[in-house]
Amino acid sequence: MITLDDFQTLPFDEKCDCITVFADYIVYRVEKERKFYLYYLENYFVEVSYSPTKREVLGIHAFKNMNLATPYLRDIDISDAFNSSR
Repeated sequence: MITLDDFQTLPFDEKCDCITVFADYIVYRVEKERKFYLYYLENYFVEVSYSPTKREVLGIHAFKNMNLATPYLRDIDISDAFNSSR
């Protein structure tokens, strides 16, 4: 796999390819006119900022700091984890 440092040095198109092939999608959120998608790759997160009106990716941000994932927490539903038969 690719480390955070290596990911950050990739050209934009290669970052997109890496996310498509290797990353696990977690959740998305909407803020103003943008959608933000959160992925997990290796041992770090990748946030993709997307403009639905322009139909283009505006930016890709990779990080390890869990505090940066806080805006997504309200949109993650883990109720199925508690509803399983035991």
